[in-house]
Amino acid sequence: MIRRNSIVTKLWLTILVLVSLILFIVSVLMLEFFNSFHIDQERGHLAKLGGQVQSVLLQEGDASRTVDQIIEVYGANYILENGTVRSNFGTEVDGLMTELGRQDWETYQAVGETSIGNFSSFDDQAALAYRTTFSLETGEYTLYLIEPLDAISSANEGARTIIFWTVASAIIVTTVFAFFLSTRITAPLREMRDAVNKTGEGQFDLRLVQKSNDEIGELAGSFNAMSSQLSTYVNALDRERLQLASILRSMADGVITLDRHANVIVTNPQAQPLLIDEQPHEVVLSLYEDVVAGAPEKTIEVKQHDHYYTLTVTPLLGEDDFEGAVVVIRDTTESHRLDKMRTDFVANVSHELRTPLVTLQGYSEAIIDGMTESDDATKEFASIIYDESLRLARLVNDLLDLARIESGKETMQFATFDLGEFLPRVMRKFNQMANEKGIMLSTEAPRHTIEADGDRLEQVFTNLIGNAIAHTESGSIRLEASEEETGFVIRLSDTGSGIPKEDLPFVFERFYKADKARTSGGKAGTGIGLAIVKNVIDAHHGTVDVSSALGEGTTFTICLPYTQPQA
Repeated sequence: MIRRNSIVTKLWLTILVLVSLILFIVSVLMLEFFNSFHIDQERGHLAKLGGQVQSVLLQEGDASRTVDQIIEVYGANYILENGTVRSNFGTEVDGLMTELGRQDWETYQAVGETSIGNFSSFDDQAALAYRTTFSLETGEYTLYLIEPLDAISSANEGARTIIFWTVASAIIVTTVFAFFLSTRITAPLREMRDAVNKTGEGQFDLRLVQKSNDEIGELAGSFNAMSSQLSTYVNALDRERLQLASILRSMADGVITLDRHANVIVTNPQAQPLLIDEQPHEVVLSLYEDVVAGAPEKTIEVKQHDHYYTLTVTPLLGEDDFEGAVVVIRDTTESHRLDKMRTDFVANVSHELRTPLVTLQGYSEAIIDGMTESDDATKEFASIIYDESLRLARLVNDLLDLARIESGKETMQFATFDLGEFLPRVMRKFNQMANEKGIMLSTEAPRHTIEADGDRLEQVFTNLIGNAIAHTESGSIRLEASEEETGFVIRLSDTGSGIPKEDLPFVFERFYKADKARTSGGKAGTGIGLAIVKNVIDAHHGTVDVSSALGEGTTFTICLPYTQPQA
């Protein structure tokens, strides 16, 4: 369907109006020409007829009947007047003479005069009149010849009919031509319009066929070049956008970009803690208002949901105005935790070292000052000093081991051995300690090889079994291993005093000690044994978990792969 505002309609109307106007002007001129031509012919005809009548009258006199015959042959009307009137017009000749006297006569070929008028004798229709004056022997005569213009009107009507059909045919042909021409022009334009619309929707791979070498063909070529460049630019922008999105997602810091109205433009998942329903938190808005007020940069630290965040807001300045702001959110919770651990570590190490050092100093001073009353007392003091020095040595060795493991400088010496022989052997080392406290030890392990560092793994189970014995009174300790699809699952269970639920998440931290109920008879450990256990198991690509109920016992579960992955 062709719309009224389409270029086809506009071209068609333009051509049609132009052609119609030209044909109208030509038609008017042609009709005027035909009318003048026919009237001139009739004038010449009447002048010739007047000359013949004059010749006959000069030869035969005014009584000649030849005049009537000649006039009848030509089909004209005449009046011959020289005081009397002779005519073939009938009884209305007097009225006709009166009308002829009122006409405006024009000289024609120096032999007569002509006039065109509407005569009542001809039903008020137009007629052509011709008059000429000549002399005979009988006097001066005036000859009038009158011929109705019916024939000329009929001829003009025929000419008008022909011109009308010619104009109609020309308009039809023009319409067909205009539609053909406009279609040739608008068909590629419509293709370009559709291509532009599709390009606007994101289809940048469209190409137009260049069907001609004219301006439209050049336009198609320019569109193809533009589409290719646009595709290149858009693809580059998409790559940059994806890279920016990937960078934002992979950043450790949260990023929020705000426009001049504080609406969120860009964000990443790390910034979600400070977004509420995708809108900035009031803390962010407060910083944003400070930046809008003119602050070049604003940095504060806030606590949100047990997490610490450092917020830095930087304004985005355009050429002439403030465009928005970028908020960088850094989660400093781990930094705070490390600072606390560092502080706790220093305090714990100082405390753990001070106790044996104070003991060593006190008993040494007693011996030096001679405060012992007997050799047995001296030996007892020396024994205490020796025990405390061993405790101090264990603490230092454990610290060194933990430091080497955590720093990665301790290389695991992996070897293949039978776990079914390894676990009972480790458990047998504690038979005497268990018997002294009335604790029953049991081991159940399948005969299956495992790739591991035997010395470090023995250290792990030594720490775990030693802790279990230290915190179990006349109960049982069971060590059992089972084969699973991914590796061994080893469980060490005791019926000791258990660990409070609130302490379970922290038992693998350095120097962390649970409730004092976990200390037995003053034989507390160094506080870093379980931290060593955790790091050794991690170095074996395994996992260690603990479950416990206060007063019911504790179970440590260790998962170890059968073989270590290749580095």
